[in-house]
Order: sequence, then structure tokens, then C-alpha cells
Amino acid sequence: MASDSKLELEDFSASDLPLASERTSSVWPLYALLFVAGLALIVLQLRRPRPPNPWIGRAMPPIEAAGWLNTERPITNEDLRGKLVLVDYWDTGCPACVVNMPNLVKLKDKYKERGLVVIGLTAEESAPGGALTRYVGSVPGLDWPIGYGAFMAFQVAGIEWLPTYVLYDGTGRAIWGGHDLDEFEDALIKRLARG
Repeated sequence: MASDSKLELEDFSASDLPLASERTSSVWPLYALLFVAGLALIVLQLRRPRPPNPWIGRAMPPIEAAGWLNTERPITNEDLRGKLVLVDYWDTGCPACVVNMPNLVKLKDKYKERGLVVIGLTAEESAPGGALTRYVGSVPGLDWPIGYGAFMAFQVAGIEWLPTYVLYDGTGRAIWGGHDLDEFEDALIKRLARG
């Protein structure tokens, strides 16, 4: 038996093994196929229709809050009837909310002459000189009404993530909503173009 295995090893030579270059060159077509398949998946995803915006058509919740900043009296839904209103659901403890605030100020300044009204709602409480009051006072241009302690509005609107921005038309129905301002301006321009 030992002689048989010795014969087998002697009959086998290194020239029978595939060269490293032969092994590598046979793999490249497989890599190319995987690359093409990956590109095809990306193209299919880009062509796939986007799901409809889940906020569209929702009614504006009752604009009720425990208190208000930047206004002499509480804002009501009646005050907003017939106006194009962006409601910013936010919190000072939300990093994305704080980072986006200067961009929201710029958008408000850009479109206020065209009828855009901005209202901020937060579920956090406020005390005179508290964190919310200090933050609002520290952001140049943050001059729109901010309702604090707006738990009911958050609950009725179904707010689960912050920030949430919802654009309501003059009838109080949402025409756009999202968690960042990337598509807001496009939706606003379309609405303003319709008159």
C-alpha cells in the first residue's frame, strides 16, 4: 500500500497544478458579472416609483400648546385658515432640529413675502429664562410663534420622529411632510405656482 501511494505522488508533478495567473484570470469574468448585476440593481432602484408622501392629505391638528413664545397671544387653527403654513415639530434636545434651524430661518425669510407662515411646536415645557426660551432667543431670525407643551398636537399629528416638517394649505390639509428640508422648497414652489 505504501508503494502505491508513493507511486501516485511521484506520478503527480507541479506542472499539473494551475498557475496562479490562470486562477486569477478565470475569476475576472465573475467579478465583471457581479459588477454589472450591482449596477442593474442600482438602476432598478432609481427607476422604482417613490411611495406617496404619507403626510399628504392629513388635517392640521389643533394648534394648542401650554404656552407661546414670539407672539402676544396663542395661535389657533382659525388664525391660520387661508394661509400656507409650515409647522415645525421640534425640540431643543434634538440635534437635527437645532442644526436645521438656521436653514429654516433662511427659507422663512425667502418665502414670507409670498405668504409662507411658519409655526413651531415642541412638546417640551418652558419656564421663563429656561433652555427653550434661551435657545429661541439665541437664533437670529427665529421670530415665528413657538408653541411649547404641545403634547396634544404631537399626538394627534402622529409625530414620532424629530424634526418633522409639515406644509399645510389654506384649507388645513397637508400638501407635503418630511423629516428634513431637502424637498420642502420644491413642494412649496409647486404650491405657490398654482396660486
